Amino acid sequence: MKTNNILNLAIKQNLCNEYQEKIKNDSSLENLCKMYFDGDDWSMENDFPSLEVLREFKGKSDVFGLRTDFKGSNKNELQSAYFGNSEVNLRYDGYAVGKLILRHQTKAKIKASGNAKLFINILDNAELEIECTEKASVSIFCYDNHNVKSIGNVKVHLSTFKK
Repeated sequence: MKTNNILNLAIKQNLCNEYQEKIKNDSSLENLCKMYFDGDDWSMENDFPSLEVLREFKGKSDVFGLRTDFKGSNKNELQSAYFGNSEVNLRYDGYAVGKLILRHQTKAKIKASGNAKLFINILDNAELEIECTEKASVSIFCYDNHNVKSIGNVKVHLSTFKK
């Protein structure tokens, strides 16, 4: 699939005119990934892009923060999303700030320490184990998903999409 085909898929999901124009002006993978994070509320609510589309860009979208069926570790990522059957170990320390989205069957283990601040959205059947120490703090927004085990300064917020 080519990135310019994504516009047609998004229009079928009622993407707003402003974002349609952004895709028309720049359908590069980098721009589409940036738009995912900028409009993550719409993306999550509409399950967009589909897991099938994400898998077509597996490996190519990683550099822009969208990782599908990823296996491995990362540290102090500013913003990232894990999809499919990802299994990831993440570490945040110092004064790191991070925004994470965990979807589908993702299994994530996170250690946050120092003064790190994390904001996490978890959906579908994703699972999260998180350990928060020192002055680190984490806010988790669970969208119909309560697969969270936590230790430390972790606040869990139950959320739903407005329909």
